[in-house]
Amino acid sequence: MKEIGLAYWHPVTYRLIERVLYGRSYRRHYETLSREIGDLSLLELCCGDCQIVDYLKGNVYQGLDINPRFVNHARRRGLNVSLQDVMVSDIPEAECILIHNSLYQFYPQHIKIIHKALKSAQKKLIISEPIINLASSNNRIISFVAKRVTRVRENSSAKRFNREEMNNIFKQFNAERIEFLGRNLMGIILKS
Repeated sequence: MKEIGLAYWHPVTYRLIERVLYGRSYRRHYETLSREIGDLSLLELCCGDCQIVDYLKGNVYQGLDINPRFVNHARRRGLNVSLQDVMVSDIPEAECILIHNSLYQFYPQHIKIIHKALKSAQKKLIISEPIINLASSNNRIISFVAKRVTRVRENSSAKRFNREEMNNIFKQFNAERIEFLGRNLMGIILKS
């Protein structure tokens, strides 16, 4: 994993950066996601530090991530997490699939990933994506640093979605509900 960004060096680093960025909305953000998941089995794509698990109530949980450090850390916590690149592999089925803070990493193939996830979601797909991003700052230095800190792979996209783009994505997939969660826009897409 060449040139991985600081945010992905270790789950502790990731969580610290996320807590600083989300501030007071951090807990509410995860509580809202947890309520939306309910008691459904959950598959989290790009699961990172698996923080959502701390807010669930005994759900069957599976995570997928491309970062071996995150996968090993999750496994040491006793979590069912696999090292997998969802860009090239199949997505296992689950009642609920969560794409959280990671849709931008799939750009420009983000629509393809949503289709793949929706095909594997038995009941619903939840996408929660930041629309307020330091990587989108008008200050070129802040933007450059933020993009480097959140680099996942060599060909990581510098793209970040804004509110209008996410609203359009959610409309394209007929989202049942769209909700603003502090920094993120969350869309709930139900299986028909």
